[in-house]
Amino acid sequence: MSKTTRSPQNTVLLISLFLMLGLGLRIFNLDLKPAWMDEVSTVIFSLGNSSYFIPVERIVDLDALLRPLMLTPEATPLDSARYLLQENNHPPAYFALAHLWMDLFPTEDGVASITVARLLSACLGSLSIPLVFWASKLAFQSALAGVISAAFMAVSPLGVFLAQEARHYGLAITMITAALGCFVVATRAILQQKTTPWGICLGWIVINGLAVANHYFSVLTLAAQAIMIGAIAGQQVRHHSWAVLWKSHWQRLYIVTLGTLASILVWLPILLNFYGSPQSSFLQSDGSILGWINPIAHTLGATIFTLVTPAVFFAKTPFDIGLMLGSTLLVLLLIVRWIPILRNGVKQLYTTPQGRIGVMIVGCFWLTVLALFALICYGYGADITRGLRYKFSYYPALIILIGGIFSVYWPQRSPTGPLSMAIPFSRHRLSGRRIVQLTWLISLISTLLVVNDFAFSKFYAPDRFIPFVQQHSSNPVVFATTEKIAAQPTVIGAKFLSIGWEIQRHYLPGVDASGWVAEPKFLVLREGYGIEEPVTQRLEEMVKQIPQPFDLWFIRSNVRLDDPLLSSIPTTCALAPQAPHGNKGGYAYIHYQCHPQ
Repeated sequence: MSKTTRSPQNTVLLISLFLMLGLGLRIFNLDLKPAWMDEVSTVIFSLGNSSYFIPVERIVDLDALLRPLMLTPEATPLDSARYLLQENNHPPAYFALAHLWMDLFPTEDGVASITVARLLSACLGSLSIPLVFWASKLAFQSALAGVISAAFMAVSPLGVFLAQEARHYGLAITMITAALGCFVVATRAILQQKTTPWGICLGWIVINGLAVANHYFSVLTLAAQAIMIGAIAGQQVRHHSWAVLWKSHWQRLYIVTLGTLASILVWLPILLNFYGSPQSSFLQSDGSILGWINPIAHTLGATIFTLVTPAVFFAKTPFDIGLMLGSTLLVLLLIVRWIPILRNGVKQLYTTPQGRIGVMIVGCFWLTVLALFALICYGYGADITRGLRYKFSYYPALIILIGGIFSVYWPQRSPTGPLSMAIPFSRHRLSGRRIVQLTWLISLISTLLVVNDFAFSKFYAPDRFIPFVQQHSSNPVVFATTEKIAAQPTVIGAKFLSIGWEIQRHYLPGVDASGWVAEPKFLVLREGYGIEEPVTQRLEEMVKQIPQPFDLWFIRSNVRLDDPLLSSIPTTCALAPQAPHGNKGGYAYIHYQCHPQ
């Protein structure tokens, strides 16, 4: 990123290197982390299967349990779309594509590979690297800004984390980045009262349509873009007249608007079918003080994680705790130092016409998306800031802004320059270029923490729960759970299947050192819509069919003291004397020990 980046050949080389680095980071250790419930459901539908393939109301072995995760040879992408639309509240584009992808690779003893499933998202997510170069270069009219944005997209811990999951967020980031590039071109054109090229207009319609077909929350991005363009229209009407809106540079945007609206409205009947579904009920805020504070904290966290993350994992030793505390303190200190750096960078950008326009377009877009998030969180009462995944709707804009801001620091080689920074507890100073290099290195280190499971560990960790079960079981193990059937479409069994999948991957019965007294068995009981017989009564009947003695581990969404499974215990069972109920690795459980009378 020196002066030689002005050469197109050098720019292509740099972007290619960052693309290879970003792809390498995204595909590194893809099999390290266990699959969690959302990844399980993604793989089920990607295979063209239904979550209702899981056997219910009977005792089964591991192979039978994992039927939804096994290849169905006759399945097609249409089956992926059909089952998804029947059971899940996501659009089908990614799942149909993933079906074709999964067909290219062999299974692992008949069961899908989580590595293969994650590889698709990683590859698609890495495409955002050259795209963010394009979008940032257009936003600030600077190839240097584009190269720096690509460099940070390659090593951003948030971007790598989302791309490494077997979900559609890697593709979502790529689609939003491409949409932002088109948005920048169109916005700059109408500000200059020039006509947006047809290629950009048609490409923008296609990208917007695919973005919505990949994830409905892409609508937030498109809404923010529409608000921005509407604001520009209002400004031009005030300075001229309503007649300005009929000029050629506006007419093509009307075509883009109509095409985009059509691509959104086609999904409206499906969205209405899922309105109020249990799959989105977890987003509802409880109206407490935390309900007001959490969206702000989550948004600040996501903004910080764009550049850096502390080590956050399941601590086992005092050293682990010290490492997490130390890295968290370091991140807080970095934030304090970065705030004036970013502020001064924005001020410097504002001194040039191109920089000012870039900041206004991308910065105002980002603030508009945040305003929409706030409206949904505080107006509708749904906290869509939970988790990091929905930040894809504005995350590329942050990377573009970072590229623009650091592009004014990069040319500053002197440690005594106006954009230099004092090194704490030292007489020395960092030049603007060193600030950019050091920040990039910190992002790279943060991403290495992510890909090695020292940051952003899965909340549901069957690799922690299964050894705990083995340690506290002296007899053959039976895993059981209830799956709530709702009147509206819903996925069942994904959380329970994550346990079975982890057993198949790393604790396979019959393998040396698997840790099992005997092959574990599994039981899924339904409850809720259309199920009249109580769970406790059916559990009593099932227990009689299992050879005793055995340890029964019942997985619940949560365990309360008034849980009927704590008061109505099967007659041949008793609560385990040690750790009879609790939570391990995100799995709430009740542990029974069952013996013949």
